[in-house]
Amino acid sequence: MVEERFENEKLGEEFEPLIVAYCCNWCSYAGADLAGTSRFEYPTNIRIVRIMCTGRVDPTLVLEALRMGADGVLIAGCHPGDCHYQKGNFMMEKRFDYLKEALKNAGIEPKRVRLEWVSASEGGKWAALIREMTEEIKQLGPNPLRRTKAPKRTDATISAFKSQRLRWVVGRSQIKVEIEEEKYRQTVDLIMQDEIERHMITGALKEKGSLTAEELAQMTGLQPSKIVQHLIALRRDGKISEAGEKNNQYLYQLA
Repeated sequence: MVEERFENEKLGEEFEPLIVAYCCNWCSYAGADLAGTSRFEYPTNIRIVRIMCTGRVDPTLVLEALRMGADGVLIAGCHPGDCHYQKGNFMMEKRFDYLKEALKNAGIEPKRVRLEWVSASEGGKWAALIREMTEEIKQLGPNPLRRTKAPKRTDATISAFKSQRLRWVVGRSQIKVEIEEEKYRQTVDLIMQDEIERHMITGALKEKGSLTAEELAQMTGLQPSKIVQHLIALRRDGKISEAGEKNNQYLYQLA
């Protein structure tokens, strides 16, 4: 589907975005169904994925959809207070803040992803929402990731969100504990940045084999001082090991 659209655009046809929508089974999916049965007109650019609750939408699902060629992603669920699982939509709302930061880190415009609430009775709202989002994505243009290989930072961001460390700290925001919000956000942002940079390093080692700190700095664009800090942490965690020397510098490889 992505390749076919790309070929059509090369032939001069108007850009038609592909939007993936993760819809809550109980409300937004029913709202989309109502829009269809009520014959409300809206673009056919949407591809719906039915889920039980927006609280189950992992950030990696959104990032992977964009990496695989979607031009936009919509997450649609029950209105706050109407969740069939009590607080699933609140969990998604909190997680969405970190998702927007992840999009920036991955080099993707945050406007390509939206979080909206649509009830089962709001078929008209669903149709209007799809029309509005389709026009917005047309203004942004095609997702650059579907024309070229995803940048290393994009791959690193997706891998970072799969890491236990980042998943644990983001998950703390959904537990009823006393947390000073500003300090907590700063901590999450710092961990997110660290994890992305460390996955850029391990990605380079996976691609090229053994590398020195200087070569890693050149490949990743990170400062040599940051490379050294991450190498110490990765070696401590058993993810990399030394592999001899080159030009009087240590070589590092994946453990």
